[in-house]
Amino acid sequence: MLITFERVQNKQIKRFLGHIAYLTIILILVPAFLYFELCIVLPAVIEKGTIQYILHYINASFLLLNIIGNMIYGMFTNTTIKGNFLENARKEDWTMCAVCECLRPPRAWHCNICDICILKRDHHCTFFACCVGYYNHRYFMYFTLYIFIAMIYSFYYNVIFLSHFVTWNHGLVIVKFIFPLASFVVDYGDESLYVFLVVINLIVGLFTGFLFLYHFNNILKGKITPETKFDNISYDRGWLQNLIEVFGQRWYLTWISPFICSPLPGDGIVWFIEDKQK
Repeated sequence: MLITFERVQNKQIKRFLGHIAYLTIILILVPAFLYFELCIVLPAVIEKGTIQYILHYINASFLLLNIIGNMIYGMFTNTTIKGNFLENARKEDWTMCAVCECLRPPRAWHCNICDICILKRDHHCTFFACCVGYYNHRYFMYFTLYIFIAMIYSFYYNVIFLSHFVTWNHGLVIVKFIFPLASFVVDYGDESLYVFLVVINLIVGLFTGFLFLYHFNNILKGKITPETKFDNISYDRGWLQNLIEVFGQRWYLTWISPFICSPLPGDGIVWFIEDKQK
């Protein structure tokens, strides 16, 4: 009983931390970064009222809509076995989940944090506070892609902005870039704050860029993260069908907005595999 209680308590703590993570992103990080870019950086590098200035606001709105929209859709799209009719005549490749106490289809895995089996489970996403699976894989991919684009886009203008007032100061500026948090605490000021924000900007951009490329490469191969360890079984149906399996029938339009309906070709339950050892 004690072990079970501790296990449940750990799951609740992890869920709570996950919710804190996405609430922090939505309520603090996104508004703060948006204010910094549009109200401080942009007026300093682009003249107000010009066409270029207005275009930057349009681009920012497009990126913000896709980042927040894909995040919300990813969080609230049910991709678990709950509510799905798990009946199939061909069940020799199904497995038993000891926790859910039911048969689960191929590519479904149990998540200890969500405490349920996820259809075509790729991984548990801290940003979404839920798992990335069959029905919300599309939103995770665009979420990481548009954060990456936003970070690289803003980084270019942030460097121009910093060049206007950052001083060499006997090499102190290099220390600020290497240890941004420490310099922000020790030498508090606008310069240290802006350097800190730009470094965070670069780190987030590199991280989300890596995430997108890694998972996009898996998608092109018809794989999810747990399947990258195995070479004998393949769900690869060619790059186009693999894209459709994630982004839906209207995959070529889904980049525009998370609100675009793009039905997936399957149900996340029935899968046909090619055993390469045969």
